[in-house]
Amino acid sequence: MCVAMPGKVVKLEGTVATVDFSGNTVRAEAGLVKVKPGDYVLVHAGIILQVLTQTDRDAIVELLEEMDQL
Repeated sequence: MCVAMPGKVVKLEGTVATVDFSGNTVRAEAGLVKVKPGDYVLVHAGIILQVLTQTDRDAIVELLEEMDQL
């Protein structure tokens, strides 16, 4: 199963963003959506698919944590 993960943009260089996932940072392509540092985003396969509100990000994180406990 493939899951898109929520993270926070910490840096943007052209269309490549550095995204923080709970302390782990990865580079992700940001060419599909308009993002800026501080935005919460949904990332799948190294591509930012969507900008999230903090509320949506928190709900996804909570769901993933519940799934991890199963």
